[in-house]
Amino acid sequence: MVMMSYIILLSMALRGTKMNGAIRKHIQKSSKGDFVSSFQLVKIFSGELGEKFVDDVAANEYRKKAIEQLEPSKLRITNIKIVNFKGFSDLELSFSEKTTVLVGNNGCGKSSVLEGIKKSMTHLISRLSTNSTNGDLIEEHEIKNNCDFSTIVFNYSLNGVNFSMELSQGSSLSSVKRKGKYTEITDLTSLFKQANDLYSDFNFPLLASYTVDRANDVTTKDIDKSDEIRDSHIWNKAKAYEKSTTGKADFKIFFRWFKELIEDENSENSEAKSIRILIEQKERDLNSPLIKSIIKKSNKSEIENDAIEQYKNEIKELKNRLESLTSQNNLSLDITRSAIYSFLKGFSNLKLSRKPLDLTICKGDEQFSVLQLSQGEKSILALVADIARRLTLLNPSLSNPLDGTGIVLIDEIDLHLHPSWQQKIIKRLEETFKNIQFIVTTHSPQVCHTIDSENIWLIKEGAKFKAPKGVRGAVSSWVLENLFEVEERPPEDQYTQLLKEYKELVHEDDYDSKYALEVRRKLINHFGRDYDVLIELDLYIENKEWEKGLEESK
Repeated sequence: MVMMSYIILLSMALRGTKMNGAIRKHIQKSSKGDFVSSFQLVKIFSGELGEKFVDDVAANEYRKKAIEQLEPSKLRITNIKIVNFKGFSDLELSFSEKTTVLVGNNGCGKSSVLEGIKKSMTHLISRLSTNSTNGDLIEEHEIKNNCDFSTIVFNYSLNGVNFSMELSQGSSLSSVKRKGKYTEITDLTSLFKQANDLYSDFNFPLLASYTVDRANDVTTKDIDKSDEIRDSHIWNKAKAYEKSTTGKADFKIFFRWFKELIEDENSENSEAKSIRILIEQKERDLNSPLIKSIIKKSNKSEIENDAIEQYKNEIKELKNRLESLTSQNNLSLDITRSAIYSFLKGFSNLKLSRKPLDLTICKGDEQFSVLQLSQGEKSILALVADIARRLTLLNPSLSNPLDGTGIVLIDEIDLHLHPSWQQKIIKRLEETFKNIQFIVTTHSPQVCHTIDSENIWLIKEGAKFKAPKGVRGAVSSWVLENLFEVEERPPEDQYTQLLKEYKELVHEDDYDSKYALEVRRKLINHFGRDYDVLIELDLYIENKEWEKGLEESK
């Protein structure tokens, strides 16, 4: 880095250009491993900030340095600004680095926010996995009624550097044309593609969206013996993005991938077979009578010693390659299984059954086909398996690919889950996929009372509201009333009305009237004598009777 700085200074001196203090600071920080400064120097020396400091050699060197400093990478969406999109006139939301929860009534626009983010993801994915720059656009029917245009601005952060993107669409009735802005997003994805050119095992971020369709029932079609499943496929980073924003956890693709890993685990692929043949051949040569006689000689020449040592080293290298090939699939299987087991507590031994072709798992001591699991269990298994598979493909150099970075959207995360599972789902997602940013929607107070209030947005009437303090750890009824703005009891129910009426009678000291006693009898028949509200009212009555006794004794 000292030499690099000297070359830059010399180049500038020859051009009569002085390096300013800001550039010097960036160079110093870059030398200490600061990705932000390295990336800024790329822009400076590439001429993006003006022609004064253009230096192609320096730009290329700092681009390479920025790529080296990009690992480990951390991709996040920091905020989104929505104008005239669907039901929103003007909405700006910021997102937590870990998990953000969107709540609100049906039709409030929670899913529309996820839909907007998903549109931006398609532009990143097309640039990361193909040479295309296509992505989903705002459709005319998505422009808010009576508006000339719709715009969504997205701000992403990669290791502290901000990249913005804008989708914009004008109405066909408007004379003003609208264009999106993709330059910075193209810069962001170019970094990953250039990194992949330099290092083939460079890790890529996961970008995935799961809608309510993810819970479609897993059926025999998903594990049927079809040509699609039998055919071998190339599993790479591009495959990891395939259908990642369709909204479905594609269990059929997972089954095909899992099946091929199992087959590779049980039978070597062609490369592994070739390496094993080479190892056997070289070991035969090393154990040949000629080599053995040379080894026995005490006066071996230095050349002979080197030849034998070279043989041994070649065998060692081949064995390391073979171990690497075979262990990668074993690692992928183990990691995927452990991810599923972390969600489905008490489950184990996920494996492939041949006759008939099936995927089975043990629940306790009993073995089941995945088709026999409950809808909630299948929904969780499909979701977790899909995320784990994609992360495994995208992060070839990580010892635990589940630690890869990325952004995952989940609509109605509580769908088909028992309330006890709803209380655990966020924590288990964060523990299993440590570096993924989750943005989810829910109607469940059980999900919300596991989340800090500052990470929850209430969407209502096209506007955003922060959650009240104290949501995390609160009782579900409190969250229901104070966050979801839902009454504690069903307002139109007859027993809700009776309870309200009886409370009023008690607090008006009319609790011993014939009507009050009849209402109390009905409530006891319905709720039981030990119902906490009735006990509380009984204590109030006892206290009042005690006070009356004191007054009468005076």
